[in-house]
Amino acid sequence: MALALVAVIGCCAACKSNSADKAAKGPEKVAAQAMSAIQKGDWDAYAKTFGLDESDTKMLTGLVEEKLSETINEKGGIKDYKFTGTELNEDGDKATVKVHINYKNGTEEDETMSFVKEEDTWKQHIDK
Repeated sequence: MALALVAVIGCCAACKSNSADKAAKGPEKVAAQAMSAIQKGDWDAYAKTFGLDESDTKMLTGLVEEKLSETINEKGGIKDYKFTGTELNEDGDKATVKVHINYKNGTEEDETMSFVKEEDTWKQHIDK
């Protein structure tokens, strides 16, 4: 009987762990889409990770193309990147994903990307 109880408790703990793992994959997936778009210079695809309407996406595309492309080009472009951690808030509707970026000119930096879950969809979020 005690072994059966331990098995049930272990199973429940695994379910909670899997649920948290699945929730974390949502923002990481969007982060991967965003970083891939940045690396390719696909500013429209990057802007779409914010989940805005079409006119706001077009406006954001122009802004990020102007600012980000200049900054990234000064560093020779992105050589590679690696996600180093994901944190979810207690409610599971906000997350941050940490990314380490290596640039082609040899410099590197750590960035934190913010995400919000709206209607079961993870979107990139700009903290004010």
